[in-house]
Amino acid sequence: MKFSKLIIATILLCCFGTISLHAQNKTLIKSESKEYLKGLKKASDKDLLDKEINFNGEDIPVYSVEGKRVRGNELMGLMMSNLYTPEFYIDKEKEIKATVLRLASDEERDMMQKMHAQMMGTSDSIGAVAPAFSATDINGNKYSLKSLKGKIIVMNFWFVECKPCVQEIPDLNKLVEDYKNEDVVFLGFATNKKSKIDSFLEKNNFSYDIIPNSKKIATDYQVSGYPTHVVIDKNSKIAYLTSGLSPITINRIDQTIKSLLKE
Repeated sequence: MKFSKLIIATILLCCFGTISLHAQNKTLIKSESKEYLKGLKKASDKDLLDKEINFNGEDIPVYSVEGKRVRGNELMGLMMSNLYTPEFYIDKEKEIKATVLRLASDEERDMMQKMHAQMMGTSDSIGAVAPAFSATDINGNKYSLKSLKGKIIVMNFWFVECKPCVQEIPDLNKLVEDYKNEDVVFLGFATNKKSKIDSFLEKNNFSYDIIPNSKKIATDYQVSGYPTHVVIDKNSKIAYLTSGLSPITINRIDQTIKSLLKE
């Protein structure tokens, strides 16, 4: 899928429920009066949870609040303004057939700005001391920020049902292989229970040390979309942070690790 960084952030906000999609906007006409929404209903967070959305304005038509179809640079401009958030409409088979941009709430605009900063690697968190954590992986091994001081920590926040999370696992496994002889620890913080992860790993290899039931740690790290990656330096400070599926993410994690190993 070809996403821009900003569109990835917006899609994440919608798909993973970090912001409610049910706020009403008076500028929108009721869906039954719009020809292009005939027979469709607004998707819930649950409807969208397991879907990959190619948000380019072509595969799934996107309409402005006035009902005009938008594509390409016009769509990009609207999304980059942080003024709009997409609402997805599905048919009886729960397939997404249309998207309508509505005016974003103040809360949504603030969240999008934070997500965009994370996507660009310019989050205010960079350089800050990482939040403390203590965790036990699925094999009973214990980890904490304090005990790992002096090592580089590469964190992946994910969950089994997240298709973008699963899609990048082979590339993450390669990172683990590349740095297996270095002082680098790879931790996968999953929101799922251990039993769900065990079932997933029976069919899928994930070389990170997987920590189940990690919602609290995700909250402490202000994770607002999945997947989220954090790299922590030897002094327990955040060196890199990004959210969303992007073709440059793995390379940036790799470059960050290389840079930190030289320090």
